[in-house]
Amino acid sequence: MSKKNSKMLPEKRSKLILAAKIMAILLSLYFSGAMTALSGAGLIYNRESYGTELRNIGIFLLISAALMVSGAFLCLLRKKIANILSAVFSSAGLVLCLVMLKQLTDHADLRGWTDKYTMLPVSDMYMRRIMPCIIPAALTVIIAAVQLSSEHRSKKAAEDNAAAPPIV
Repeated sequence: MSKKNSKMLPEKRSKLILAAKIMAILLSLYFSGAMTALSGAGLIYNRESYGTELRNIGIFLLISAALMVSGAFLCLLRKKIANILSAVFSSAGLVLCLVMLKQLTDHADLRGWTDKYTMLPVSDMYMRRIMPCIIPAALTVIIAAVQLSSEHRSKKAAEDNAAAPPIV
């Protein structure tokens, strides 16, 4: 079998990318849009009892959730700039989210916050809720990278297959 025939067919590749995009959107809406954003909104809502430090963490959690969700939606487009922005937004949102999560868990552990029913540290609850947002953010960056590389490959193939200029 030649090298050309052994490559994944475009139809199979596009179905795989489509499935990955659907998973990225759904996971991003749930983990980033719901868990991260609602955690941030809860901190802002209870700002009077928590203070300005946690209110600021809540604001940055909302910003990170918006960045990750918008990055996931941008990867739906097959434009070069949209894929670059998708990777940048998802990466920046994830980094911001993880930094705010670290500050939030440190604050909760320092103050000895525990769940009143199970007596587990509240920081564990925040970790369980927010850490899975790594999955859709990473998936979004991978999809954007695959789309960027396939666009580059198709342009290069078009240049290679272009008709040669006449000699005469």
